[in-house]
Amino acid sequence: MSDELMNSEFASRIDDELDQRVLRALESAPLVEVPADFAARVAGRLPARRPVSLTATHYGRTAVFLGMILTLIILIAVTLYNGRHATFGLAESVLLTEFLALTVWLSVRRHGVE
Repeated sequence: MSDELMNSEFASRIDDELDQRVLRALESAPLVEVPADFAARVAGRLPARRPVSLTATHYGRTAVFLGMILTLIILIAVTLYNGRHATFGLAESVLLTEFLALTVWLSVRRHGVE
């Protein structure tokens, strides 16, 4: 039994020592040394930057052109059908108004009058 007691005390003392060493290691700040030319060496290894080319996209203008073409096609189709219902006359008026509004909006945007 005394043998076990001694081993237990020895293990406890070793555990306490280990805990103290771990605490000292964790609480001490590491010494960090960065060479003076470190930033220059890293920058020298980087590839040269290519200039960013920004090309203007004209998604809105393309959408307006497509809308105008589609509106004109539907307007012609409604006009050729020439139904006797008032609905076709109303649809024709709405499509004509939309076509004119898109045309005016696009011409104002193109000439810079906003």
